[in-house]
Amino acid sequence: HMPKSARKLTQDQTKLHNRRLVLRVIYEAETISRAGIARATGLTRTTASQAVAELMEERLVEEAGIGPSAGGKPPRLLQVVDDARYAIGVDVSGYAVQGSVYDLRGQVVQHLSLSLPPSNGDSALDLVYQLIDQLISLADRPLLGIGLGVPGFLDAQQGILHQAVNLGWQELPLGDLLKERYDLPVYLVNDSQAAALAHYTFANDAKMDDMAVLLVGRGISAGLVIGGRLYYGGGYSGASEIGHLQVVEGGELCACGHYGCLETVASQGAVLRWAKTIFGNHAGSKLHRFAHDVEAVDMEAVLRAYRAGDEPLEQIVSQVGHYLAIAVANLVTVANLPLVVLTGSVAQLGEDLVEVIKSNMKQRLLSMLSERTDVIVSELGEGIVPLGAAALLLANELGVV
Repeated sequence: HMPKSARKLTQDQTKLHNRRLVLRVIYEAETISRAGIARATGLTRTTASQAVAELMEERLVEEAGIGPSAGGKPPRLLQVVDDARYAIGVDVSGYAVQGSVYDLRGQVVQHLSLSLPPSNGDSALDLVYQLIDQLISLADRPLLGIGLGVPGFLDAQQGILHQAVNLGWQELPLGDLLKERYDLPVYLVNDSQAAALAHYTFANDAKMDDMAVLLVGRGISAGLVIGGRLYYGGGYSGASEIGHLQVVEGGELCACGHYGCLETVASQGAVLRWAKTIFGNHAGSKLHRFAHDVEAVDMEAVLRAYRAGDEPLEQIVSQVGHYLAIAVANLVTVANLPLVVLTGSVAQLGEDLVEVIKSNMKQRLLSMLSERTDVIVSELGEGIVPLGAAALLLANELGVV
């Protein structure tokens, strides 16, 4: 005979599994009857109704009116209460620490952004605390927890950030520090993997189970979805740090200590460095319309001048696209991916950048591969990393995505 404690544990696990299953079915259906839930889950009507009663008691699910009758009594429809719980998603991969409070559908309820000063390490960590403190104070619903998208080499299971070059973090037990401070569930994910999770979960375009999401901003990294699952890469989430792939022989020194890395020629920093040179050397550049001096040349000024048709900036797009195509071609060749999604501040250069990458890829890939690989810009924009970090909470704490 199975010991009583083991039987109880098995019953509890089954109950939790059924509850998650029912919640997910309601979440995906948007509105559904109890009978519909039983059919979709394969559970008995009684078991499905018990799970629904519990979810309603926790205010996660509510009745949503009456459905069409199939001959008998018309069924009562159920729906998820979208603002029953909130999730906090944070992104520390850019030049600012930004984060949002999200509802259960990934809609932003509150958003905050704090500029990261150049001095890193402890000051960057203090800024993360400051941001989360403020987001928690703005959340007026129970919290599922905190999700963080972080750059660099991460052991997500242990919650240890082994190295984040741009933040000056080494062997930082970030997961434990946050759990201790906030007493909430905490999930860490590499920034580009967060972007991949967000795009796979929330983007409207046709779902593909195999894709790379290339995050091109302060750093450059790629999150992979293989067979509908996030690829972690041998335990460390650093498999995606393609920004430190060498693409220029004898190129510039990178923050990582090597020369000619992709980040030195295709990141936001590289774009701004070149744009500032154009500002200084071309009196006729449209950059002068959007920046009063060289220090005011930021990514917004570059994008506005470029969209206004600034010719010297077109050269930058050619350069960035050329180097990104090297990384994309390598990724596609190794993993045979049908879709590459661009996101991050540099991806806002849009379709022109996509076209440069595609034409450069053609020269580097077998024609069969280049013909079946699409390159697009994610519709999710700048908030993609914190959204992906919040999606981890929806997946792990509720099982709905």
